[in-house]
Amino acid sequence: MIVKLPNGLLDGPDLFNYVEVEELTGKQQNYLANKDLVVGNIGHVPKILEDLVISLQNKEGLKWKGDIKEAIWKLPSGDIETILIKIREKTFGPKFYHEAMCNDPECQHINKNLMLKLDKLKLSPLSVKEMLNKKKRTFTLPKAKIEVEVKPLYLKELFDVIKITTNKKDELITSLVVLSIKRLGTKTPVTKEDVESLKATDIQYLQEKLSDVLLEGTIDTDVEVVCEKCEKEFTSKLNVFDSDFFALTKATVS
Repeated sequence: MIVKLPNGLLDGPDLFNYVEVEELTGKQQNYLANKDLVVGNIGHVPKILEDLVISLQNKEGLKWKGDIKEAIWKLPSGDIETILIKIREKTFGPKFYHEAMCNDPECQHINKNLMLKLDKLKLSPLSVKEMLNKKKRTFTLPKAKIEVEVKPLYLKELFDVIKITTNKKDELITSLVVLSIKRLGTKTPVTKEDVESLKATDIQYLQEKLSDVLLEGTIDTDVEVVCEKCEKEFTSKLNVFDSDFFALTKATVS
């Protein structure tokens, strides 16, 4: 299966924004059954990608000549999500059944057997022009008067997010913010301590900018659901990094 990515790998003048993927085999199912890889972790993700991404190509079909194992660490999170979704689709078909808890605190009903068509998820690509436009990703902190350049999250940062949210809850805000900062003034890389020294209003400003700035192309993993109990609408997020995303049972009604 040839899959278009919302971002891709920019190598010189060439944009390699297509990948060829294969379906899951018993080897990858072993990864998904390995508790050391999947419990509180996403260790199965790079292994699946290394095994099942066959090539990285441009739109004319020219293949990237580098090492695929290196390439997957250079792709933004939107690309990683897209590839995982398409591997799931190629293996089990486009129908994906899932559950979602109503976010109304007075309801919290578990809605079961919700069917999502993976082949209909909207792709929002980022153009090469937008990728190269640093001005849109650069702004000045109001208090410190320091210029900040932000960046998308890559596979390494996704691992860091898991570690931070699991083990560093006392450093949650600053540790998560620093993952998206490429440059703070003239300093790069930026450390947690650098962010901790900023005023709270500057950190709030940073968080607001990170939610507003277009850092990467994406695949839409927000699922609109109407609760079968209270009939209120809510949004559920499809978590493709969970090992359960690849469960065979998700291909049929339970």
